[in-house]
Formats: sequence, structure tokens, C-alpha cells
Amino acid sequence: MSTSTTSPRAPAQRPSGRNSGGPRRSRGVQIAVVAISIGLLVVALLVFFLQSGGKTGPSNKSVSTNVKLTLGGVQNANAGQQATLADDAANQIIAAVGQYVDRGLVVPVKKGQPPKNVAELFDAGTQAAIQGPDKGVLFENGEPKRTGDFKASAEPVLINALSDNGGQFVLATATFNYKANVAVQGGTLSTARTTALTFTPENGQWKITGYDVSVTRQGAQVEGATTTTAVKK
Repeated sequence: MSTSTTSPRAPAQRPSGRNSGGPRRSRGVQIAVVAISIGLLVVALLVFFLQSGGKTGPSNKSVSTNVKLTLGGVQNANAGQQATLADDAANQIIAAVGQYVDRGLVVPVKKGQPPKNVAELFDAGTQAAIQGPDKGVLFENGEPKRTGDFKASAEPVLINALSDNGGQFVLATATFNYKANVAVQGGTLSTARTTALTFTPENGQWKITGYDVSVTRQGAQVEGATTTTAVKK
């Protein structure tokens, strides 16, 4: 049985000179392609951002320094041409809601004092009511005195905005639920509020012009459960 043998060959030598730079040139082409692709992607994202007006979904940022209170969304209702509530207006409204919660509901309980600087959140037509018969529903007054823990929570705020025939927004109602438990003499006092605050633009600022608020109190120092309501339209 015969066998064949082959002699090993010396490895082929690469030609010297400019042709030896081929692989390097290919690598450079790949880098250029990647760079161009990234640039096109950035341009596409920029175009999308501009076409969408730069708007994002509901924000998770709290507008209250004491309670987790966020914007849950904005619903637009148009009497005439289609319009969308501007981000600046929505931000003003949700910020005012945060101030209402902090000044009117949280701080009075924590410090055991009547609310301060709440009247400036309301327009002129509501001043008599919020300082009179509706005061005890809209705000906490610091009674009964806190003796221990205080915990409060709020659901996201929903804004329903209404524009007129010309596309100008004239009303916006912010609705949310608020609950609080506070330790007082004799146990825990629980409070639950269902709140709707109606805003209107006044001299470049959104002020509360109407409200529909119900508050239920039960627990220590309360006989059974009491619910009171204040409405101004």
C-alpha cells in the first residue's frame, strides 16, 4: 500500500507597501459607519422631540414638601377649536395644589396652629366663604392637639381643563383624595378628604375660584364618623 507525502510549504509572505494597510482601512470604514448611524439616530430623536412638543407623561415629582403628591394627568375639554392646556399653566395649578395641602392640611396639624397664607391661593370671590362657614372643611385648624405620630397620604392629582371658543383655557379643576392619621389624646384621629378645586386665570396666575370638598373624621375625640361638605361654584 503506497502512501503519498507532501513537503511543508513556507508561509506566504504578505506584500509590502501600501496594500498592507487594507485591514486598517476596513476598520476605519466600520468606525465611520457606526459614527454616521449614531448621528442619524440623534437627529431622528431630535425630530421626534420637536414634533411632539417635548411633552412627557405624568411627572413622579412631588409638589408637596410633606406628602407624596404628584400630577396624575391632564384631560382637555374644548368648547371650540382643539386646544391643550400649556405645561406652564398645569405646573402653576399643581404647584398651588401642593401649597394648599402643605399650608392648609399638613402644617396646622404638625404645629397645632390655624392655617397661614392660604387665602392668597383663592380669588376675591371666595374670600368670605373660606374665612367663614367653609373654613373647617377646607382646612385643618390645629385641633385637637397632636400628641404623637402624624401620617398623611394623597392620590395623584387629575386636572380637567376647559377652553372657550377661542381656544383659551378659562377653568381647570384639580381633583384628588387625601388621608391622614394623627395621634391625639385618647387614640388616633383619622381624616379623609375628597377634594375638587376649580382654578381660573387671574392676572397671569391661576387662582382657586370654586371648590367641592368633603371631609370625614372618625376615631379619637369624634363620636362615630362625621362628614361635612363645602361647595362653591
